[in-house]
Amino acid sequence: METVKKEVNSPIFLVGTQRSGTTLLTRILSAHKDVFIQNELPLQTIFLENASREEIVENIDKHFQFRYNENIDSFLENNSKIAWGLKDPQLTEHLDALEQFIPDSKFIIIVRDGRGVVNSYIENRWGLGTNAFTGALRWNKEVELQVMFAEKHPKSCLIVRFEDLIEDQEKQLKNICAHLGIAFDKGMLSYHKEKMSYVPNKQNINTNKAPNKALATQWQNKLSKKEIGIINNYAANMLNKFGYIQTQKGQELSQLSKFYYKLHQTIIGEFQIQYQLKVSKLKKLFR
Repeated sequence: METVKKEVNSPIFLVGTQRSGTTLLTRILSAHKDVFIQNELPLQTIFLENASREEIVENIDKHFQFRYNENIDSFLENNSKIAWGLKDPQLTEHLDALEQFIPDSKFIIIVRDGRGVVNSYIENRWGLGTNAFTGALRWNKEVELQVMFAEKHPKSCLIVRFEDLIEDQEKQLKNICAHLGIAFDKGMLSYHKEKMSYVPNKQNINTNKAPNKALATQWQNKLSKKEIGIINNYAANMLNKFGYIQTQKGQELSQLSKFYYKLHQTIIGEFQIQYQLKVSKLKKLFR
């Protein structure tokens, strides 16, 4: 298969919930000799109200110029890349605006078992889901939006399960390359040997290592039976759709328990967000 040259204003978009493997897939795809995926940008400066397709690309281009001292065109040329894209978990919030890129752009949506995602929400303490109930609601809602988008635009979207990517990396990457219209590059299988294009932290440290199948099931030993039951109940819709087996019965919560968990999310979640933002600012100051 010959590589198909992508237009600068028709980028690849890599979509998924937080903690679903979007950074891992970014690392892998950017190891392709012809591809570069930008790892996250401040989307509030890109998806301005009623921004056109051209304006969205122009806003992304401004960040390229700031970060790399060159625009997208020259960046691709100087790095011998033909296709480029943007990865950001918050792209789910901008799917309506991204419809402007259909059918020219390709979308890859990565989905990970909601129980693994919620466990990661809780462990990483970024305010995403401070408990099993609010985490399950968040995951289920975001994945539903992604699925609706993919079903509306089946020719432009490819859904990949994180677990399948970890289990049979080469097969899944060949499917992704076919979807993107580019030749498969074995260099992607050695992505962890390539230099990162972003600053590593504890949230993405595993993307600097070879694939670890244990990552897909570690939630089984970290979440309590109660937490698993809650997630199974309140994320059942998407868990079932993607074939995530539920050996444990879902647990229904009382209205009082729901109120408690939502209050916990509001208070603890905000505290976690503010703490992490302060830590990030301090790291930038001393970098």
